[in-house]
Amino acid sequence: MSLLIIIIALALIFDYINGFHDAANSIATVVSTKVLTPFQAVLWAALFNTVAFWIFKDHAVANSISKTVYKDFITLPVIFSGLLAAIFWNLLTWWYGIPSSSSHTLIGGFAGAAIVHALMLKGIDYSWAKIVDADTILKTILFIFLAPIIGILISVFITLVTIMRNIWWRFVIISLATLATVIMFDKFEDSKIKENVQKFYGIDKYEKEVKNIKEELKANPNDTILLSKISVNEEKLATANQHYNNLFPYLSDYDNLSADKIAKIANERGLLKGVAVSKLKDDARNANDFLVMEAKAPENKEIKAEYDIAKNKTEDYKTPIK
Repeated sequence: MSLLIIIIALALIFDYINGFHDAANSIATVVSTKVLTPFQAVLWAALFNTVAFWIFKDHAVANSISKTVYKDFITLPVIFSGLLAAIFWNLLTWWYGIPSSSSHTLIGGFAGAAIVHALMLKGIDYSWAKIVDADTILKTILFIFLAPIIGILISVFITLVTIMRNIWWRFVIISLATLATVIMFDKFEDSKIKENVQKFYGIDKYEKEVKNIKEELKANPNDTILLSKISVNEEKLATANQHYNNLFPYLSDYDNLSADKIAKIANERGLLKGVAVSKLKDDARNANDFLVMEAKAPENKEIKAEYDIAKNKTEDYKTPIK
């Protein structure tokens, strides 16, 4: 419990440090150019950060950070190490005036701590692909380099349009750019909706489980536990894909149908039954502090006993929910 309290305190300290570390991004520019006073700039930033919290419910950046490490290797010491590393790096880069991202720092801190923790438990030859989500981390690293390049290209475009004297050419370029942006974002929206529905059904999770079990089976092809696991996960994956494929035509017509209509169709056709059980089971786990006990169980016999009871209780919720 003491380590948990320390971690909560560290999270609050990180949040505070993150505020003045990233101040240059949103506050320093408008203050240095005398657009706003320091008080007005801070008030403005605080207001819109608060408003954004209530408007944007998905918290995509936070979700990306939390999913970089697989849950089997997320423990309190790993979270503690990741936060400590992020705080240290934020202070160091702030002191020397080096522009850096706190989100990227957290991802690196958690990933590094989880990899060391896993290798100490499983051995030095344990595959890193089973510890961290390589796709998420590679995308994160890639956009560290892409972000400034994209910024340069956009600023070049804006500058050219601004200094161009021929108003008709300016109008044509702005119109084409607007049309391209609308089409691009429409494609992004469509792909994001489909990606989120796949995640809702757990397709990505089951695919990773099947892939990892197949790798383990190469070393132990006659392992009955692994064979049983792969059978269960392949069955879940097939069911999830079937539900997704049944819903796919409606997702493509999202603009005309709306989310409520698609949800109603999914419910009426029985495409939410298995998912509803899983989601409610997660709620039951959270109510029982299941994940906290799961993290502490290996190090504490008393908590391990409570965890075993909570695990059985959680599984028992499945039948009445159905």
